[in-house]
Amino acid sequence: MPDQPNSAADGYGKTIISNGAGVRGVVVCRAFVEADRQACQEIAAEAAASSYATALPDIADSFGPDAPLEPADRRWVAVLAEQVIGFIDLVGNHIANLFVAPAVQGRGVGRLLIAAVEQETCGDLTLSVFTVNPRAKALYECLGFAVESEGLAGFHGIRTAVWRMRKARPLTPRYRLVVFDFDGVLADSADWMLRTLPLIIDEFGLNRKTADELQDLRSAPTRNVVRALGAPAWKIPFIARRLRQLSEASASDIGVFPRVVELFDGLRAADVTTAVVSSNSETAVRAVLGRQTIDRIDHLDCGVGLFGKAARLRKLVRRLGVSPAEGVYVGDETRDIEAARRTGLDSAAVTWGYGTREVLAEHSPTVLAETVSDLRRCLGL
Repeated sequence: MPDQPNSAADGYGKTIISNGAGVRGVVVCRAFVEADRQACQEIAAEAAASSYATALPDIADSFGPDAPLEPADRRWVAVLAEQVIGFIDLVGNHIANLFVAPAVQGRGVGRLLIAAVEQETCGDLTLSVFTVNPRAKALYECLGFAVESEGLAGFHGIRTAVWRMRKARPLTPRYRLVVFDFDGVLADSADWMLRTLPLIIDEFGLNRKTADELQDLRSAPTRNVVRALGAPAWKIPFIARRLRQLSEASASDIGVFPRVVELFDGLRAADVTTAVVSSNSETAVRAVLGRQTIDRIDHLDCGVGLFGKAARLRKLVRRLGVSPAEGVYVGDETRDIEAARRTGLDSAAVTWGYGTREVLAEHSPTVLAETVSDLRRCLGL
């Protein structure tokens, strides 16, 4: 078993470690970027080989240095002297992988990565540990995880024994301010948008697209969509105004996603301030949401320019006297993530709207929610 951790916590995101030879350095935890991929693949291979190559050789072999990383909603890396020395994967609230380079195992790096996950999530955390790796189980138990069950789980096509573990954490409101986009987050308008775009394309002389091509554009960042349609910058305000007019006329055909009222009730009960910041018109927002939902929202800011959300969010935060660190913007497009980041707000990307899960995940939102229940949990409700 490696030496016991020799670390001193130094606030969120970093720890000071010794490599056992008197050399000390600061390990920093940050979000994964694409340039980290090869290093993470090599660490996964090395750590798998050191942990269970003898007992589970087939699984260990699946972590070759060129093997692709498994899909994850979010991934963090631990970095020492600009070198990645470990990473952790999160799927929902499940820790799917935690790998630390063998040379620095047992020195607090795994604890640091788990601390980062705990800072960025609300509610219970779960994970599974191969029963041939009791050292990892002991680490998780020290961090508050408990075994819920033992059984078989499929991994890379192989059934093997695992401990299923959980860390119970109370749900408490994570934010003082939750700001929502409207279309694709509260209003089920993605299909309406796809039906309406051909009309906009013809009216404004944009690049024509087939239905399949328009569907494929959902996997592209917003700025790429604008370029693909050949929309010059001077036309964008006129296109946005026309879309607002058409949305107002079609309000009766656009529904609200299930459990939206329940979501706002939960936020109000937790004394969280709510707002909607949208490119759509206030007339359309009120018509689609209806009085029942509107009465549960504290602030409406509508008619925002296509790429003007960051400025509106900054103005809203200042007006309410809330620190950006205490707020989150909930959206369904990459421009929503960008606007939140430029404002200093956290970002919650929902996958039930216009943008696809894959393109949203690539832009590293603070939270990626598959359902309203996921979103409630991430908000601490």
